Amino acid sequence: MNSELPPRFAPLPVRLRPCLGESSDSYIRRLARANHLKPSFLHCYLSGPPQWFARPLLEHLAAVAGHSPEALERALADASALGGANRPRRRLPRKNPFTRRQDLAHRIAQDALKGTQIRTLAKRYNLRCWDIRFALETPRPTTTETGQLADPITGELADLIENMISRKLNKRRIWIELMDHHDYLVKYHSIRHYIDYTRPRHGGQPQAGGTPTNE
Repeated sequence: MNSELPPRFAPLPVRLRPCLGESSDSYIRRLARANHLKPSFLHCYLSGPPQWFARPLLEHLAAVAGHSPEALERALADASALGGANRPRRRLPRKNPFTRRQDLAHRIAQDALKGTQIRTLAKRYNLRCWDIRFALETPRPTTTETGQLADPITGELADLIENMISRKLNKRRIWIELMDHHDYLVKYHSIRHYIDYTRPRHGGQPQAGGTPTNE
């Protein structure tokens, strides 16, 4: 008699190929919707307790996606931040080469999502492959078409979160609503930091300290 328990993570019925340069959050969102799941549910299921809002392990995502960890490693721009067993971390430039060229980083991300290989992008823009990877991993606000991260929280995203705060939603509910119903992909810790420390207060002044908002 086989006493082994079945694996916790099994491939979902509908499989999707990740776009080159896509973020893990974007891929989880597309994978969940293709399988009629809420993106927030799939994300938390992959992460597991106690860090429900943390990044899931690459191996867990690969298992439910029906692809090998190596395939996701090559495709997902932020795969190096997902953690996992015996996987070397990518070496990226110490300094951001796009500090004053955010428009260039955005064009690179757009080309990557169209299926352009990283080496081709490096030749096209006369950059190193490391620089291309850096551009793809740099968080930036965008729409569903690009599927990248929205960080830091400013502009329309900040207005959206302020509306949720006015509706008495706590940080967890804000993260869930953003994940499930809006075009922004934002990390939970970014929401916490915005609400507790950088959110404009009375008179338009950021909060420098004080009592954090309820979770």
